[in-house]
Amino acid sequence: MAELYIIPECYVDTNLLETLVPTAKGYNHQKGCNNVVKVMKEKLADEFAVGIVDKDKRQIRYVDEFEEVGHTDSLFFYKHPDKAHYLVMISPAVDGFILKCAEDVETDMEQFGFSSDLKSFTEQTKKVSSKEDATFKNLFQELKNADEVVVLKKALKYLKENKYQSDPETLKAIIEGI
Repeated sequence: MAELYIIPECYVDTNLLETLVPTAKGYNHQKGCNNVVKVMKEKLADEFAVGIVDKDKRQIRYVDEFEEVGHTDSLFFYKHPDKAHYLVMISPAVDGFILKCAEDVETDMEQFGFSSDLKSFTEQTKKVSSKEDATFKNLFQELKNADEVVVLKKALKYLKENKYQSDPETLKAIIEGI
């Protein structure tokens, strides 16, 4: 059974999450922030859900209902006060996040056939094929020790394992590295 309660917004996000925290059948990929929120509000209204979206300049209204749990430089974690809903927002977007993490662990993007220029790299990540692309998976394995990738992996794993029993304070401790 796919883990439909984990909802990444784009193809490369889905690949990143499935590489970091593997699942037998995959996550509930949705195209765009609005579709992630729609699934959370309509299909998973009374269920556990984790949306993973870019922290775009134009925010979706549903975000206003959430309270921040904690953040790193690029990752912002939010919890809905009345539901078992979490949002992970990547700032400014996953493409820049990946490049930043590559720089942090001194990974040469070109050894994977990717550009280290944000605009060119974004063009590479926007392809539908990036969802299953083994080269991206290899890159993400290389980035698994980057500080923010470690936080993302630990936080997602914690939320998956604890769902309705997840505690914002425990999540905050994970984010802060305690």
